Amino acid sequence: MPWPKRKLAEPTLTTAAAGEVGRTARQIESAPSAPRLNEWAPQVFEHIEWRRFEALCEALYGQAGVRTESQSHGADGGVDIWLYLRHASKPMIVQCKHWTRKVAVDDVRAFFGVLKSHDLERGIYATSSGFTSDASDFAAAHGISAQNRAGLLELIASRTAVQQATLLDVAYEGEYWRPTCASCGVKMVVRESKEGGSMFWGCPNYGKLRCRSRIQMRPSGSPKRT
Repeated sequence: MPWPKRKLAEPTLTTAAAGEVGRTARQIESAPSAPRLNEWAPQVFEHIEWRRFEALCEALYGQAGVRTESQSHGADGGVDIWLYLRHASKPMIVQCKHWTRKVAVDDVRAFFGVLKSHDLERGIYATSSGFTSDASDFAAAHGISAQNRAGLLELIASRTAVQQATLLDVAYEGEYWRPTCASCGVKMVVRESKEGGSMFWGCPNYGKLRCRSRIQMRPSGSPKRT
């Protein structure tokens, strides 16, 4: 006789705190941690989640007349965006990291390995933060354009006013503050950890698909990026 399947317990709120934390969770889910800006500033990168950052980068490169391809979620083999230049025999690939910590040399070295696996010589590593000096040196020596926050803002500033407004709309599209599950491509929901009672962003498919994707939450309710 086969053993019955064990149902995984989904993170739930404790009875005593359900009312208050439930209200807090609803507030976090229904309102952004910071209001939308009407013009470009470094704070835009702080307001948006990782998927909006990737979409922003794709729109930014697409404005240069480059055909782009990407996928919203799931395993991507280390490539977030494919760029197809008109007169180039091979495409370029882009890695996007919506981080607060600096990109280290090991991160760029791993991206270089992805380049070689596709027999490509050029790529872009875009981040909402910055690069360590070793990472910048490695990128420069291996055909990788290292675009940090300042570089992205400079590139955005080079666009027309209409293009800049379009990019701002892309960044703030929909629930721009609510993180997306990287595995399922759906917006995450607020959960509470049974261990410490702290709240985090979890995938709503935890019960149905057993997706365990989670993102630590800052006290403000916004996702914590590392």
